[in-house]
Amino acid sequence: MNTLNIELLPQQRQHANILNIFEDEKASSHGFVRVSAPMVRYSKLEFRRLIRQYGVKLAFTPMVIADSFIHSQKARDNEFTTCLEDIPVVAQFAARDAYEFSVAAQLIYPYVDGVDLNCGCPQSWAISKGYGCGLLRHPELVRDIIQTTRRVLPQSFSISVKLRLLNGAPEESIRSTVELARQLEKCGATFLTIHGRTMWQKTSDPLNITAMTEIKKSIQVPLIVNGNIRSWQDAKELHDQTNADGVMAARGILSNPALFDNNIQEKETPRECVQKWLDIATRAGDNIQFQCFHHHLTFMWSSNMKRKLRLEFNNFTNKQQVFDFFEERYGLKPEEASHSNPFDYTKCVYPPLAHSNTNKINAEEPLEGQTWNENSNGKFFNEFKELSDTETQFDNRHDDIDLEGSFFTGLD
Repeated sequence: MNTLNIELLPQQRQHANILNIFEDEKASSHGFVRVSAPMVRYSKLEFRRLIRQYGVKLAFTPMVIADSFIHSQKARDNEFTTCLEDIPVVAQFAARDAYEFSVAAQLIYPYVDGVDLNCGCPQSWAISKGYGCGLLRHPELVRDIIQTTRRVLPQSFSISVKLRLLNGAPEESIRSTVELARQLEKCGATFLTIHGRTMWQKTSDPLNITAMTEIKKSIQVPLIVNGNIRSWQDAKELHDQTNADGVMAARGILSNPALFDNNIQEKETPRECVQKWLDIATRAGDNIQFQCFHHHLTFMWSSNMKRKLRLEFNNFTNKQQVFDFFEERYGLKPEEASHSNPFDYTKCVYPPLAHSNTNKINAEEPLEGQTWNENSNGKFFNEFKELSDTETQFDNRHDDIDLEGSFFTGLD
């Protein structure tokens, strides 16, 4: 087992205490932490900047393959960027054993406020490789991962797990999931996140509110609940039903980054939010890939475009085309100050490992599903284009699109 000297790692800023955030938000008027989910492709630093302006108190990075992060500088550069204002942030890793998770956690420790183990990705590639929900088949392995990582990181540093309900008949599923949650608490987990479905259930299946409520009653550490959050009212209702300490949104916050701002009455993305995104993309410069910038606008603004405009928008290939489109069609353009005021990004420095585990895969040759071409389209965007091309109605809520395949993590 590799153990890095934490005291010698570059400390960019003080770590936020995640438990204090739960306590502070519990005492607030709404009573829970508003959380943005870990979404591959989309939970990047620039999006985290945006959603924090609309009430998000705890943001996750995209899910990162721990093995690639350990062995590939290119993977680190591509998958994680941060800045001094990126706080609080939790890095989520997909890992298959204690070595992968604990070493990746130590490497990223100086730059985040916590690490999270993904046990929620329901996709077949992840399960077959032992990632995501595949770990839930071996609860003892999940316990070992958390125990091992807790031994090598300070007690004040957050270590958490994102789970789905364990498989089985309803009563057995609740019992076994509650037992695992209790064990993870004893192993040193700071908080847990539960998605209210099993690995085999689809997004169209109802959430198991009873199970989430029982888990909350059975543990002392904070619990975040996840599933079906499309609006502020949905978040309030799920909190009221479960008494959870936090509510996490995924698809809903992509469609409306202002979802958690209870002072905004609109159910759709407000114009000012699009304005802020254009400003952020301008200040980010080359640090944000065109695909990411473009796709976020697809999620946010597609319901405001008729078919002809959607077809035009889908075929853009550079930022300037997008800027011109929004200025001509909607009178929105980056503020002048954003052109001369670029963001400062933290230069992340990772120490070399003392020993290399030669049994690990070559991170430059990732497993199927672990990576993608940054210039390719995701599943959702391709399906969106197909719908436009066939003149199929695309409703405002995007309920007719199955987004599950667009992400490498268990989403709502």
